[in-house]
Amino acid sequence: MMKNSTKITNASIESAGLPKDVKQVIAEYVWNGFDAKATVVAIDISSNELGYIERIRISDNGEGITHDTLDYSFGNFLDSLKKGQAKRTSYTRGKKGKGRFSFSLFATRATWYTVVADGENLMQYKLVINRDAKEEYDSSEPQRSNASHTGTTVVLEGVFGLNAATLQSEEFMDFLAQEFGWFLHLNKDLGHSIMINGKPISYQQLIQETDETSFTIYSTEENSFVFKVNYIRWKYPIGDRYYYYFMNNDKVEIAKLLSSFNNNAIEFHHSVYVESAFFNGFEQSDMMLSNEGNLFSEKEQQVVYRRLITELRDMLDRKQKKYVREQAVDVKLQELIQKNLLPRYDSSEVDKQRKAVLMQLIQELYIADPRAFVGIKADLVRTYLGFLDLLLQTDRKAEILPIVEQAIPLSDKERERIRKILEK
Repeated sequence: MMKNSTKITNASIESAGLPKDVKQVIAEYVWNGFDAKATVVAIDISSNELGYIERIRISDNGEGITHDTLDYSFGNFLDSLKKGQAKRTSYTRGKKGKGRFSFSLFATRATWYTVVADGENLMQYKLVINRDAKEEYDSSEPQRSNASHTGTTVVLEGVFGLNAATLQSEEFMDFLAQEFGWFLHLNKDLGHSIMINGKPISYQQLIQETDETSFTIYSTEENSFVFKVNYIRWKYPIGDRYYYYFMNNDKVEIAKLLSSFNNNAIEFHHSVYVESAFFNGFEQSDMMLSNEGNLFSEKEQQVVYRRLITELRDMLDRKQKKYVREQAVDVKLQELIQKNLLPRYDSSEVDKQRKAVLMQLIQELYIADPRAFVGIKADLVRTYLGFLDLLLQTDRKAEILPIVEQAIPLSDKERERIRKILEK
């Protein structure tokens, strides 16, 4: 074994923003595997009957760690941080140089066993870093390997402050599902998976609806770009904001843009992933795109980007309307009834009809713009609905439509549906 300097001290690593949570450390090692083009990453936890963890093994079938890049991957820790290493996306991602050392949060030693391709041959070697001597790492000389494929296994030993039950808990499984679910979904046709003690983690329980489509956008008569779009509606919130994520053909995020559907009126938890060769020529950017697209300098790129955003907004608008019509509107109508915000009706046929018409109108208004009923005090909603009910009983009820249109932009279909309700 040969000793090598990592150009790092305990003080520098502790001030470098390493993750403070064991779950995030494990996630970084998993991302390292996928960054190395692995399709399967396996986490194996060896523990005794008392729940004491003897070792944690994280293995992948990626390309391995090339021996001649060790100084870059392991040696230049601080330099790699200063250069702002590429991150996978805006989620927690492993950073080369940074994630390698994060084991020290809960383990005393990390050993990497890696197999890489060298022409026709497979070569193997190992690296060792000890928690109390992070300023250097040991590496063996590469030698011929009998392995069947390339890949890397990192073994974490001397585990402390951590019980096996933590890494086998439902909370940890949920964390991995939320962290990697979108990535596994986008790569499902390639057989990507994460295994824990031989069992694949499940993420489908987080997803309510998915759709995949493609847009072809022409910049000139000769030039065009295909955009592969994956839409996911989540069962639970995946953060406090919702985005379009723009990725190159390697599924690496280049930039992101807030979707125009970031309101709290409904539980519309969504993400839109856009993959295209259009983004291949750009470096990863920490800044969010604006509507104009501050990543793009050429006019042709700007034109394509603006057309893409128009297509994406139209698609997401249809998805939200479908969701509201099929699910959210019933919840809102029940809420109005339970909170006693509707006008008082008796059991006569006339009042039953009045209530039915008002409910239909509320439904269409809510579908057109869910924000119409958000952030308004209950007394004001009750008054607003009372006036609507009174107006519906007069011969001037047709005037409701132009009044509504001053506040809510309506599509032709929405306008026609409201007009038919008012004609009743």
